[in-house]
Amino acid sequence: MSFRRIRYGVETMPAGHDVPRHRHDGGYATVALAGRFSEASFAGRATVGPGDVLLHGRFDCHGNAMMSHLGTTILRLPWQDDAIEGLYTIADPDALARLCEIDPFEAAAELGRTMRKAAMRCDHWVDILAIDLDAMPDLSLARWAEERDLAPESLSRGFRRAFGTSPKSFRMETRARRARLAAMQSGRPLTEIAHDLGFADLAHMTHAVRAFTGLPPSLWRAARG
Repeated sequence: MSFRRIRYGVETMPAGHDVPRHRHDGGYATVALAGRFSEASFAGRATVGPGDVLLHGRFDCHGNAMMSHLGTTILRLPWQDDAIEGLYTIADPDALARLCEIDPFEAAAELGRTMRKAAMRCDHWVDILAIDLDAMPDLSLARWAEERDLAPESLSRGFRRAFGTSPKSFRMETRARRARLAAMQSGRPLTEIAHDLGFADLAHMTHAVRAFTGLPPSLWRAARG
């Protein structure tokens, strides 16, 4: 999967301009100015309208579906805190758009000062499974499906329809992201991080992080300064 680049500023997405699941190597914020759209990401699923904000850390993967027949207008801003993601709200999104015309980084700073946390969707089993996949590295998908009277193929198909990828891939990608972040932010041994995140060993974690981000965790640790 290749990385998509972000251009800061205001953009209007036409009706029907759905975007399949894709990946970004840089963090950014999406502020909804007009219209509505939905997004499914590592943070979960959200339906977004004017004043809502979606924060994406580095190496986020998500897909979008436009929901307004007149199009959807959004503002993209820099976002550099990989540990803060998901759905937030802002009181005056138009003021951020005006400030972005002068300085997008100052607009991002203002966003960080004034945004408020909002709840992601959790009204369907796919949302619960996404949370569990992130929280429990050793989760048995077969047992999870059985406990909810779901056939394994229905679980895989339903999750892919909602998130654009299989449950197993989603889990591996979330673990790779968390491993990269832990390598940069913690001085703990990499072998200990690998164990805590459910990898078989350090080599397994190294392969996953390199495949997903382009660099092994040892180099992310070296770059943390």
